[in-house]
Amino acid sequence: MRIIIRSGGHDFESIASVFVILDMLNFRKIKIDMSEEVAWVEAGASLGELHYKISKVSKVHGFSASVCPEVCTGGHFSSGGYGNMMRKYGLSSDNILDAKI
Repeated sequence: MRIIIRSGGHDFESIASVFVILDMLNFRKIKIDMSEEVAWVEAGASLGELHYKISKVSKVHGFSASVCPEVCTGGHFSSGGYGNMMRKYGLSSDNILDAKI
């Protein structure tokens, strides 16, 4: 049986032939630790939610990611993470320090 993991938002894969979808949309927690300048982000959190949470704790920090707020982090990060700040700060995946599966 074919299994696909979807973190919510939209995707470019054809899932018409998929039999089992593990939807990560309800895994949306974002924890920001400004003393370490790191964030733990669950796969279902959207990029809009991530940017909003960062803006609530800092006026000078950000994260190199897409400007499409509906895209969820799991899919965005695992496919590289193309975004407007990538020329200066790299792709989203270049800025990920650790992952838990």
